[in-house]
Amino acid sequence: MTYNSKIYINQIEVGLMQNYSYLVGCQETRQCGLIDPAWEPDRLLKAMEKDGMELHSILLTHTHFDHMEGLEGIFRLAGPRKIYVHEAEAECIAQFKEHIVTIQDGTELSIGNLSIQTIHTPGHLPGCVCYQVGQHLFTGDMLFVNSVGRSDFPESNQQDFARSLKKLKEMDDNFKVYPGHDYGPAPTSTIGEQKKSNPYLMVDNL
Repeated sequence: MTYNSKIYINQIEVGLMQNYSYLVGCQETRQCGLIDPAWEPDRLLKAMEKDGMELHSILLTHTHFDHMEGLEGIFRLAGPRKIYVHEAEAECIAQFKEHIVTIQDGTELSIGNLSIQTIHTPGHLPGCVCYQVGQHLFTGDMLFVNSVGRSDFPESNQQDFARSLKKLKEMDDNFKVYPGHDYGPAPTSTIGEQKKSNPYLMVDNL
């Protein structure tokens, strides 16, 4: 769990596929976003309640089932909330259309007094995004610790994937990376560390 004077972050591993869901909130207003409600919605909401946070909205890094399997459960238990999703994948969750807010590269979201920047990183899926909150970067299935997501799905695009990796590689070394799965030797890393240990970021021609 991460705190500073303004940002609250709780990384929670859920389900059978080693997914990470993230509670990201504003310490000042106690409003909280839920990034990728992968599984176990009751557990995620209880963790939020225990920490004195209130669910403001849901942010999807992409729409693969293992990153939003808990969405219906969240709505059932906590009531409807805004769902932020890239415009390229909004149709994938059309059943929630009344609550969808489409986003693009550079879209700025607000949760309480927090500013969250959207970084479009297609390749794994067309609408994959990373979310930047201060020096914290939530990378979904784009970048793992010492690895990356798959780019061999029918909807994947390897050229886009390479461009997205280059975009992340060019970010400040101090950005802390929060991946979408616990597939590496540590639950988090930094861009600087990944440039030295992730073979996919060590390629010179990225």
